Amino acid sequence: MAVTDWDPARYAAFRSLRLRPALDLLAQVPDLPAGEVVDLGCGDGAVAAALATRFPGRRLTGVDASPAMLDKARGYDATVLADIAAWQPAAVPALIFSNAALHWLGDHAMLMPRLARHLAPGGTLAVQMPANFRAPSHMLLHGIAARLFPDRFGPAPPMRA
Repeated sequence: MAVTDWDPARYAAFRSLRLRPALDLLAQVPDLPAGEVVDLGCGDGAVAAALATRFPGRRLTGVDASPAMLDKARGYDATVLADIAAWQPAAVPALIFSNAALHWLGDHAMLMPRLARHLAPGGTLAVQMPANFRAPSHMLLHGIAARLFPDRFGPAPPMRA
């Protein structure tokens, strides 16, 4: 398993900015059939309380590849250290929720159907993936870095599928 460790303190500094898209995504999730709720790429557990409030009484599992982040995660019934690209649920989830994690992975054409197949009938795969590589802010920073370090950068930021 490829383990990427993150700095929970640095990540927490932007908690409120990262939480807004997650709450917007959660507001779009319909009623669910029976089954657990999985927060895939849960990080430090920023969304756990909102998931538990929205779906009371359900088992809530957080999954992440960072031991440091899982160490800080609270509000879950269980946490699982796993590479989310290869994660397999221990129980059938009614909801697989992932905010700003799956964009780090490749081969979404294979990943999304695989995740959806894990769901209970009528379950929901709720995913938010930022696609900022060609945003004006990113393009500006890339242009500056490419001028300063031309041997390290290609002509444009990479596009992720």
